Amino acid sequence: MDRKLVDRFFRDRFEGFTSSEIGVLLYFPFDEKKSPLLINSDIDENLINKVQFYNRTTQYLHLIEEQEPLKLTQRGNLPRKFCRELCDLGFLDDLRDSKFYKRHPLMSEEDSPCIHIINIITQLCGFTRKKHGKLFLTRKCKTYLYKKSASEIYKYIFISYAKKFNWAYDDYGSESWIMQAGFSIFLVQKYGDKLRKIKFYVDKFEHAFPSVMFDFHDTRHSNAEEEFRIYYYMRTFKDFLKRFGLIEIGNERDYYSGTQNIKKTVLLDQLIKWKKSGSFKYVFKSQNI
Repeated sequence: MDRKLVDRFFRDRFEGFTSSEIGVLLYFPFDEKKSPLLINSDIDENLINKVQFYNRTTQYLHLIEEQEPLKLTQRGNLPRKFCRELCDLGFLDDLRDSKFYKRHPLMSEEDSPCIHIINIITQLCGFTRKKHGKLFLTRKCKTYLYKKSASEIYKYIFISYAKKFNWAYDDYGSESWIMQAGFSIFLVQKYGDKLRKIKFYVDKFEHAFPSVMFDFHDTRHSNAEEEFRIYYYMRTFKDFLKRFGLIEIGNERDYYSGTQNIKKTVLLDQLIKWKKSGSFKYVFKSQNI
């Protein structure tokens, strides 16, 4: 087959990426030497300090330090008293407002997805470690907390979440590793300056990676395509991009209708840059292309 035709096919299907670029983006998205995706070194600290997940994570680490070593439950979970202290600091997920928490005090770590995920992520980052039934901050963590900037901490947590955390962990859907590639970040950066329905991104992603549909199956309540849309929205947009302050979502809780509106934030364009190589032409310098 003509090489030019092959290159044109890939560029049309993958928004301008060549076959080699999309391959690296899939398997080595954060490799500084290989990947077209680059993490910017210069980020406005004020934008980082507005990200709730970042603030909660650092609060969590400081509270562990105050109580170190933190004795865990027999199951290895965070103690109930510690979790309730976090709730008093505002560690409440979207489905648990303050009135509900007062009527139904948190009984375990798993009762709060927010606390549970932060516990897992900080372990994956190498910021905390368990030893003899107790939880400690690592030397690496203390170095980051006291010698690194907010943007350096944020970027380290962001990359750890993107690379090491299984995005299907806290839902009941099928796993799909391809969702964790950097292609969705690119789509939102390219098109997210305008408010767009989630269906727009679903269609773009499915066009690029039609094989993703093999990861999902018909259920009693929905077909495979609907399952893909729901979990693509939840994992990529709600739980990843919004969690790190990179997008805003309208109709966020309406998981099943597909009416969510997505728009990127200034932080996304500051955090992610794209290497200009060959015919690849997208380099984002602001919220506009």
